[in-house]
Amino acid sequence: MIRHLIKLNWNRKRTNFLMIAEIFFSFLVLFGVCTAVANFYNNYKKPIGFDYKNVWLMNAYAHETPDAEKRQRLEQMVQRIKALPEVEHVALGSDNGPYTRNTWTTTLSKGNIEIAANLVYAQHDAFKDVLKLNMVDGRWFEEGDASSNQNPVIITQDAKQKLFGDEPAVGKKIQIGKSDAEPEGTDQLVIGVVEAYKPGGELDSEAASYFVRTSLADTSEAAHAGVFIRVKDDTNPSFEEQLLKESASVAPGWTLNIRPLEDLRRVYLKEVLLPFIALFIICGFLILNVALGLFGVLWQSINKRYSEIGLRRALGASESSIYRQFLGEVLVLASFGLILGCFFAVQFPLLGVLDLPAQVYTLGIVIAVLLIYSLVILCALYPSRQAAAIHPATALHEE
Repeated sequence: MIRHLIKLNWNRKRTNFLMIAEIFFSFLVLFGVCTAVANFYNNYKKPIGFDYKNVWLMNAYAHETPDAEKRQRLEQMVQRIKALPEVEHVALGSDNGPYTRNTWTTTLSKGNIEIAANLVYAQHDAFKDVLKLNMVDGRWFEEGDASSNQNPVIITQDAKQKLFGDEPAVGKKIQIGKSDAEPEGTDQLVIGVVEAYKPGGELDSEAASYFVRTSLADTSEAAHAGVFIRVKDDTNPSFEEQLLKESASVAPGWTLNIRPLEDLRRVYLKEVLLPFIALFIICGFLILNVALGLFGVLWQSINKRYSEIGLRRALGASESSIYRQFLGEVLVLASFGLILGCFFAVQFPLLGVLDLPAQVYTLGIVIAVLLIYSLVILCALYPSRQAAAIHPATALHEE
């Protein structure tokens, strides 16, 4: 039966070429959308490593202020904010915080293994408490670590897995900034491992990151500091005005900008999801056109083969056999387009396009194939039922 259906569709390949091409291109578009969805889901189910709720990020821009003076004023600002009753924790850190779309990328290496990693400066030990980072091994920074000659660092779990595998990382050394200009890099001692830190948010891929604690006397990063503030749950939004006044009293003439991480997250989600929603709408219109075209082709095929159907019924073919034949023809027709589409789709994981995990591409292919088959079956149900309902006497009489 299957061989007969394949031969039947192959003999009509010129007639069915446009429909096969539509199914082929529809599959490719669906494959792209489904792969994006699968990648979003794969990223979303992984922990982001921090808690963005009730966290505000204040950027302070000093105009023509020496770095040493700015560091001093920032420290005074932290102490003033820390004394406010609405504040739970406050810490200075680099301005490449969560959802800021600002990253400082360098390399981490151990032996012949080298990975790209996001650098995060933590100028206060409370940085962990502000973002509620989850330690899985070792410890967080202490006061003396900023001036330690061992250059202590804390890395994320995914960085640890890439560099050390299943071996423990705490107490071992890695190199930072290894390059052609500096082939040896800078030795750093791993003192702790955090679960994760995805500054790009839930939908971004897991990114290796590492934390460095800098001394308050170090002014080299003063121009890139952000004030991270965790407020209490019942804090009124009007507290932002008081916070700005307290900060401005310490740093007059500075430009202060406060943004809750929840607001930054909403902006981030819009930027990420809007292009995807636009693609989804375009894909929907394409699939609708394919469905209408397929429905029309089936309807025309039934009208052209009216006498054939009547003759088969007169020779004893049942309604169910006619129904299965037309349904099978459509599935075989769809299979031609899907086989060609899958051939191109499997090239993505084989060639490592977009650097996505192979299982993401596989899931995208499977979902796209199932959606195409479901669409084809849905479009074929009514025409096939109409063909099966043709009475032999009526068909032969009209012929």
